[in-house]
Amino acid sequence: QDPASVSEVPYILFVLQAEEFCDLINSGSFWDHVHLVQDRYPTFTVCFVTNKLMNYINKCERAQYRNAPNFNSWKRPPVEEVLCKLATHHVKVHSRQCADEAEVADHIVGLTSSLANCRFRKPLSWLSVHANGAVIPKNFIDKDLAKKDTWMKALIAIPKVQPRFALAIWKKYSTMRSLLKVYMDSTKTVREKELLLQDLKCEDRVGDESRRLGPVCSRRVYRTLMAEDGAVEADAAAE
Repeated sequence: QDPASVSEVPYILFVLQAEEFCDLINSGSFWDHVHLVQDRYPTFTVCFVTNKLMNYINKCERAQYRNAPNFNSWKRPPVEEVLCKLATHHVKVHSRQCADEAEVADHIVGLTSSLANCRFRKPLSWLSVHANGAVIPKNFIDKDLAKKDTWMKALIAIPKVQPRFALAIWKKYSTMRSLLKVYMDSTKTVREKELLLQDLKCEDRVGDESRRLGPVCSRRVYRTLMAEDGAVEADAAAE
């Protein structure tokens, strides 16, 4: 594997059996352990996972209640107080209580997967953010399509691109890739690309495809999608 493709995630996970966790608390060494880890790895996030904690405590309490000889000296640790203090008094320190080994394994696998996905998740763009908040008119015919299709939502998110204009573009270019492929065609001039969509027909209010998108809308879509600065406002890109 290429070392350049490997990304380290500063995360430390401690898996403690219930008896071990309780012994650390009762002996007063748990907080020393937390501070030692934070001092040694100040930039890391730390998580303490306990296995069968409450089951172990309940078992010890029942045995103590029955006056079992092996449990006469057992003292219930203030686990609730410790777990709350972890969350309220420490930065980047978490805890997780698991009922059994299967839940521990599931948590570790899920945590590993989540950290990997989060690390390489594509950054949000202006278009992707605004697409989720695009306003769709109540009388729009293909309302379900506008809600479910990401490409359609992205088109509607472009200011001054009406849903019926977006639908006309979507019918011709059903994916962003198909439209960008034309926009990236080196044999076409910039002007040809800007006016690529102007002759597409969109439905009017009575359902007749009698209106063209026009050069203004066509140019706006091209300049928004092909803007070199991803943070530029749509109106500025269309100028």
